[in-house]
Amino acid sequence: MVDEGPNTPNIRPLTVQEQKTVTSSNDFAFRSFAELSKAEEAENIFISPLSISMALTMAFNGADGETKQAIGRTLGFEEASDEDINKSFKDLIALLQGIDRKVIFTSANSLWHSNLVRLQAPFIKTNKEYFNATVQGLDFASPASVGQINSWVKNSTNNKIDKILDEIKRDQVLFLINAIYFKGTWTYPFDKNLTKPGQFLLENGSSVTHDFMTMKKGEYLYYRDNTVDLIDLPYGNEQYSMTIVMPSGENSVQNIIPQLNPDNLSRWLAEGREVSWELQMPKFKMEYEEELNAMLIDLGMGVAFSGGADFSRMIEGHNNLAISQVKHKTFVEVNEEGTEAAAVTSVGIELTSMPASYRVDRPFVFMIREKSSGAILFIGKLMQP
Repeated sequence: MVDEGPNTPNIRPLTVQEQKTVTSSNDFAFRSFAELSKAEEAENIFISPLSISMALTMAFNGADGETKQAIGRTLGFEEASDEDINKSFKDLIALLQGIDRKVIFTSANSLWHSNLVRLQAPFIKTNKEYFNATVQGLDFASPASVGQINSWVKNSTNNKIDKILDEIKRDQVLFLINAIYFKGTWTYPFDKNLTKPGQFLLENGSSVTHDFMTMKKGEYLYYRDNTVDLIDLPYGNEQYSMTIVMPSGENSVQNIIPQLNPDNLSRWLAEGREVSWELQMPKFKMEYEEELNAMLIDLGMGVAFSGGADFSRMIEGHNNLAISQVKHKTFVEVNEEGTEAAAVTSVGIELTSMPASYRVDRPFVFMIREKSSGAILFIGKLMQP
């Protein structure tokens, strides 16, 4: 790659609506993460709230009445026109893609419908215009259709997630899919020669031996109070970062989750200080897969999954539509060079019937964020590496 001079962040101020979209997306990030964590206290979790929001916003564009309001409320959309909401996603993605030459960020969307139905023209137009969605009709009765959709997923995540669907059920007529991919190089890489086994302390009191990476010379933000220890590790030109929040003292990850909200995060980052201590943290790889129906119902979107759902702006001549399944699949790998992460969200629509050195050696919550917009791309917790 030709070096084109300094890698200056390509940033601009956010519009009022973009700020609202980021705020609502981040708020949704913390709410959905907390909801999933309740059910899986001791398990690793890794989600992309941005991917989930985008897939559900494409469905929102085909909803009406109470169903549309419920999706909007769950995603935290404030009073805004559909056009403003859609445009803010489009502009935000364009901003995220062009900020740093050393960070790859891509987002792709697609609508796959059964050849037996026709999507409504305005629904197609909106999702093409704002989400750049590929729209494709398939013979859902043919097993080849599953392969075609999964192949799109694989291509859109740089082969990190190879499939989202196992089968197409008889009543399913449409899948709305978002895929995002992130690859960032640390601003201050870890030295491969210094990676060695160490103890990672689990919350049950036992410990496991795991590979720890060491960064000798680098700078990062550090914050501490009596609840949390936070470090913010930059990628590339420092617009993107990984924010690690570790419980301090006797706290557990589950104890600190209620503290995770946009206001606290902003305050911690503002009050943090730059340190250049040696840093040790686990090298890890995680894959996560979850059906999000229960979580979204608990967050207030139940009507969209019920016989009373109103997706009357989606498919010609069909009012009897509901969401059958929201599937989410992610991948993350954190190593000496940086981080690679991917996420896919599929919405299926069916006919109803420190000291000198700092060590991250116990379970923690982590996020991948972009600073100028404040957008949280991914959030997860590492309970066991």
